[in-house]
Amino acid sequence: MTAVRTLLARGVRDLRVRRYPVAPDARRDGRGPYPLVWTDLPGGTALDDDGVVVARGPSGERYPNPVSMCLYALGEHSRALTTPGPDPDRFGPFLTQATWLRTHQDRNGGWRYPVPVPRYGVAPGWYSGMAQGMAASTLLRAHDLTADRSFLDAADGAVDLLLLPVSRGGCADYDRQGRPFLEECPSDPPSRVLNGALFALFGLVEHQHRRGGDAHRLAADRLAADLDHFDLGWWSRYDLRWPWPASANYHALHVSLLRAAGVLTGRDVFARTAERWRRDLRDPRRHLRARLVKAARVWQHRHG
Repeated sequence: MTAVRTLLARGVRDLRVRRYPVAPDARRDGRGPYPLVWTDLPGGTALDDDGVVVARGPSGERYPNPVSMCLYALGEHSRALTTPGPDPDRFGPFLTQATWLRTHQDRNGGWRYPVPVPRYGVAPGWYSGMAQGMAASTLLRAHDLTADRSFLDAADGAVDLLLLPVSRGGCADYDRQGRPFLEECPSDPPSRVLNGALFALFGLVEHQHRRGGDAHRLAADRLAADLDHFDLGWWSRYDLRWPWPASANYHALHVSLLRAAGVLTGRDVFARTAERWRRDLRDPRRHLRARLVKAARVWQHRHG
């Protein structure tokens, strides 16, 4: 009985979700604020002595985390754009992350993660499509600020690896029509993480509008075609590897990301799904149902 009460209490707490505002003036070419407004350091991260975002690994070690770095950088970039005054130092935190990405990009165009992902059975040394796409968004904006060609070259390299097939060490899982699903965590079987694919799509849209190409249209087509698989009819799924609902915070993130994707790609299916999931988000009964269903299915998986 105590366990049930604890679960219900957590379900009630889960009703209080974070807001993820969408930038009203985001542009498809990335010349301006990032589509999603991020206002602080991602959870579980900190700044090291050089001002670089680091996360804590499974053994307690700190390591530079490209996704967290980009979230912070893009949030600081948007904040600096709205800060009055001529002070160029306001872009300092943003450029610190962008410079680290440029300097530490490997010869394949990416940043390998030194930690495993037990959820998908992935060993250390993997590339993240989410990191590749978000890094492209960061590096393009760094080029805009500095006119330094090396940032643009680094963005090109990030997208090249993003679009390289998973079978060749990249982050794109192509269907028979040649449309890529941008994998946040490439794995076998595929994990298909929704928020990671959307973040990666933003960077691809911005890059292709600058540099030319149709890869962003093909990726948007693939995601639009697969969107029903993430829809439980009353809530969203985090990924397609495991059949349980997303947490309330990730469901809220899905809503905002889809809203932004609708604007950036012009595809109505993203906006329509975002609106329907937004209504689910406002229903406390569905919040609690998502929490209970997820808890039950995770328990069955671990004890089945």
